[in-house]
Amino acid sequence: MIVAAYLPACLITVLHYVTSAELHWFHDVLRRLYYLPILLAAFACGLRGGLLLAAIVAIAYSPHAFTHLAHQDPAVTLEKALELLLYLVVGVVAGLLVDRERSKQRELTATAQQLRLALEEQRRTADQLARAGRLAALGELVAGIAHELKNPLHGLRGTAEVVDGAIPPDAPERQLWTVHLREIDRLEATAERFLSFARPSPPARQAVQLSGVIERARTLIAAQARQQSVEVVVEAGGGGTVQADEQQLTQVLLNISLNALQAIGPSGGMIRYSAREARRGERTYQVVTVTNDGPHVPAADLERIFDPFYTTKSDGAGLGLSIASRIVEQHGGFIEVRNLEPGVAFDVYLS
Repeated sequence: MIVAAYLPACLITVLHYVTSAELHWFHDVLRRLYYLPILLAAFACGLRGGLLLAAIVAIAYSPHAFTHLAHQDPAVTLEKALELLLYLVVGVVAGLLVDRERSKQRELTATAQQLRLALEEQRRTADQLARAGRLAALGELVAGIAHELKNPLHGLRGTAEVVDGAIPPDAPERQLWTVHLREIDRLEATAERFLSFARPSPPARQAVQLSGVIERARTLIAAQARQQSVEVVVEAGGGGTVQADEQQLTQVLLNISLNALQAIGPSGGMIRYSAREARRGERTYQVVTVTNDGPHVPAADLERIFDPFYTTKSDGAGLGLSIASRIVEQHGGFIEVRNLEPGVAFDVYLS
């Protein structure tokens, strides 16, 4: 403003006062030149800038126009009076136009922001629906398989209880029989895990303090974290209250935390819990974030990481994150994963 508007206006005023009255044409040019800094001030600061500089120009030019201070402008008095009026009119009109244009730009920017948020919400909803459809179809399939597995397992368990007493503790076959019983237990546990994914129990909602859920998850992984030299940190000052099933929320954070421990591995690292309130679209969520400094999730896996049976681990079932996602969806929320520098963050949104 100083360089583009005020200094030129001052220079024009000085030239008015020092120019001889005999140079009538030069005074005419100088009077017209005043419009340029007035317009520049209006473009820069709207009505306030245009009107202010127009008023300053009128006050500075008036003594030269209507008195004999230095050299009086030789133009006709009416012409000079109209010129002063036009300075103010140009400053006001240009300023109003600029302010209106800026108001439209702000409205367009706000509309574009709302559209962007709406598109993001629509994309997230579409992803959730697609994932829910896949989970429902796979859930029915898994439930049928698990049910068919459990029937013969019950028969094997009953037979094993009868045969177990017939094998002496010191018999050579006892060790093989122990392996047989252990494998039956493992198959039953696997079938139960599949059923818990296929048919999760409905949440028993009550007021739950998220800080308490975070502390329970931290306690449950503390022993394994110590074995892997992983530091577990809980950030203070976060965690509101939600209507949810405390046991199921603990299972969500536990599944995510165990996945983080597997990603970090035996070399050590850090897992961090934090909670905050966030707004997405027209809804407000309580967000629990579980951050680890393990390797990034490949970009191609970000959309598939919650799919059932999808795992990059040789000994993994690929159900932990899928079960966590289904539980959170039953609570009206969703889970997002994002890569950090370094590490990975899982954001659990709860309404």
